[in-house]
Amino acid sequence: MTTPKAQGALKQQVREYLSDTKSIVDECLKTCSSSAQFSESFRISLATKSVLSGLTTSNLRPSLSLVQTIVLRIPMLSAIGQGSIAHAEFRRFLELLFWTIYFTDHSAEWAEFQKAKNGGFSRDQHKPISFAANRELGYYVDYTAELMENDPSGLGSQSVAALRTVIHELNSNVHAGQIAKEQRKLVPYENPDSVYLSKFVRLQRSVFSSSCIVLAAYKRQKFERLPAAARANFDWLVGPVFRRKIRSGPFGNP
Repeated sequence: MTTPKAQGALKQQVREYLSDTKSIVDECLKTCSSSAQFSESFRISLATKSVLSGLTTSNLRPSLSLVQTIVLRIPMLSAIGQGSIAHAEFRRFLELLFWTIYFTDHSAEWAEFQKAKNGGFSRDQHKPISFAANRELGYYVDYTAELMENDPSGLGSQSVAALRTVIHELNSNVHAGQIAKEQRKLVPYENPDSVYLSKFVRLQRSVFSSSCIVLAAYKRQKFERLPAAARANFDWLVGPVFRRKIRSGPFGNP
């Protein structure tokens, strides 16, 4: 049983911890407030949300609203010095992206996927629905890669390949082995200075632009009817080279 004295000491420790946390966050926010790199990070997320909203349809499983939540969380995490947590969120974003493409095409597997309360993998190949509904991320990436072979522009396949590389990098970043190899004491935040944010923004744009291209190729008809603002955001996000190739057509799955 905790004594009143021990409870008082714990409350004091909590106050000191929160005070220290606030100091760290305030300093990080101060750094970001005048940062051009952070402004770009924020714009990337806003553009991505606009595109995802424009590509959303009621039959997508799981819904793109889930990944939009992650998209908006990304700049906030970098702004408070939690870039390493943002890397884990990028990984979750991509898992949801590839799930959406696979399970939208496979209603039986989606129903089976929803039954699992805690996730996990199925190893019984004699139960093909369960087996396909509970696989590692690479399985759903492979499915999307094969699907993108129907895109005559080749941009869908190119973007899936880019995301494979990103997933490999993210897996390395979020794996505890990175921490285990450190010889120095780690601080509980990443300083969002210009050097760090420049690298972070490159990763962010790579994840979101390639993902939007894949989704646009997958939902070609919806993409062709994007509202003007969403299409402008898409063009800015993917950059001039991809924009010209997509506009010159043909692009996307039949």
